Amino acid sequence: MRYAGQCHCGKLKASFETQKTPHDLGVRACQCAFCRRHGAVNVTDPEGAAIIDAFTDDVERYRFSLRTGDFLFCRRCGVYIAAVMGEGEAIRASLNVAGLRMEAFLSAPEAPATYGAETTEARIARRLKQWTPTRFLDPALNASYYGPH
Repeated sequence: MRYAGQCHCGKLKASFETQKTPHDLGVRACQCAFCRRHGAVNVTDPEGAAIIDAFTDDVERYRFSLRTGDFLFCRRCGVYIAAVMGEGEAIRASLNVAGLRMEAFLSAPEAPATYGAETTEARIARRLKQWTPTRFLDPALNASYYGPH
């Protein structure tokens, strides 16, 4: 199944492919202050695939806390669409289905998630194992990264 969504103004788009239903996957509501302020509800499938269709000039990256991933926002409308880490062919993402308005997931079972006690190493390992393999259509955005700078 393929699901698609976009930010409020439509500049940033994403598609998500999975063999699982939204109900089977469920969604996570991270309890950190950042995610709560943005109303983020995220989905991942390590066996799925995500494509982010955006141009570098339309994306704002934000990094906080352990600095292990980039949180992507639309520079025009300010919507948070995804968290990404990795680079080139090894990018992984967690898609914010609320920000992308992926309607099929908005009624999926929501599980609160708390990651505040994770070490940097544990956070990276969890994301590599659980997040969705992702690619950007704009090659310049494939130069993502993770870890402290």
